[in-house]
Amino acid sequence: MSLDVNISEPDEFNCTELHSCIENVARINSLNDFTYHVEFACGKGENFIANVFRVEITDTEDCERKISVIVKTLVNTTRQELFRELHKREVKAYEEVISKFQILQSKLDVIDRIVLPGCILSDMKRGNEVLILEDLVSKGYEYDSKVNKLQNLKYEQVCLVLKNLAKFHALSVIFELNDKENFTKLKSEFKDVLYQETFLDKSKLRNYYKNCYEDSIKLLDDLDARTKLQNVDTTLMELLRYYTSPRTFNVLCHGDCWDNITTDLCFLDFQAMRYSNPATDVVYFLFLSTDSTFRSQFMKDILSVYYESFSSFLKLYDIDSNSVYTKDSFEEDVQEMLPYGLLITLIELRIVTTTFEDKEVISESKLDLDQCISNEGNEDILLKMRVHDVVKESVQNGTLDRLCDQMKLFN
Repeated sequence: MSLDVNISEPDEFNCTELHSCIENVARINSLNDFTYHVEFACGKGENFIANVFRVEITDTEDCERKISVIVKTLVNTTRQELFRELHKREVKAYEEVISKFQILQSKLDVIDRIVLPGCILSDMKRGNEVLILEDLVSKGYEYDSKVNKLQNLKYEQVCLVLKNLAKFHALSVIFELNDKENFTKLKSEFKDVLYQETFLDKSKLRNYYKNCYEDSIKLLDDLDARTKLQNVDTTLMELLRYYTSPRTFNVLCHGDCWDNITTDLCFLDFQAMRYSNPATDVVYFLFLSTDSTFRSQFMKDILSVYYESFSSFLKLYDIDSNSVYTKDSFEEDVQEMLPYGLLITLIELRIVTTTFEDKEVISESKLDLDQCISNEGNEDILLKMRVHDVVKESVQNGTLDRLCDQMKLFN
């Protein structure tokens, strides 16, 4: 066994436990004598919680025999402790939910399935947190950072995501109907983790969320809207918990649906998976991936695209969607979640435009807007446009006032 490293900071990968994991993967694939090559799977700093590596393992005697895997490890020693809960959530998601989804889909033609990466190995032991996944890039998938660059998706891309997201949610329904006892246990274990007090205190994300929210508000010229949103700031965490808590109808939601793949789609990163209303996923995605013009023009149409996919997928299992979740109920839930879309946009748009160096100081009590934007480039201008756009939309359609009304219930 030998190691070929192609990363700028090999120490981030260089530990006995990881080498041992790669050796186990090789053995599983009957590669007894091998070399392996390591590189970052995405740009350094793009993944906030984990280091993500691509590892290619090659048979020493037959170079045509090789496998490629994705290795995820928690970032540096400090954050290993801070984000242990998210790692544990993702491991549980792969081992107990995604694996079940894959079994449930095995009866379907490949064309009808959603693509989910297989989990090869995982470890939740403190200090040894690792997750090794099937590398879908080797199957022709490509990472697309459009959302990271604050660029809106095209209509066809939005439909592609919503069709697959509907299938993902439908699989949760099928899981529950097929195995109620196990699902009942699981849904209690998949309560939201991101906005809970214990996690917020431990990870120090409370300040980070609030600072990102406040920095977005600073960009507003509408003083009345800015004042209202500043008042909302006092109950920001309570509101986020309210909107992501279970409703009348709930499924296992992705929780962080905003990355996409250009020609086809697969779901990744399940650290935020939670048992919640499916509209939380839909609104989260739409508000981070489209602008008010798109939503005004296509909202009714794309919600129909989602529900039609949800209904058609359930029919493959002889389930009538109206017996579990009607289209009217879905559309009402989306309308109720619009204030959540406003909140998450004001928080997340600031996060995705924060530089890697700024993310490194997450434990600091304050992220200053001027510190994050040293030179106003195209992305900074686009950020301002997106913030103004979503707030103007929320003023015009009454979403901001509804958010303020909800805030009053927590005061």
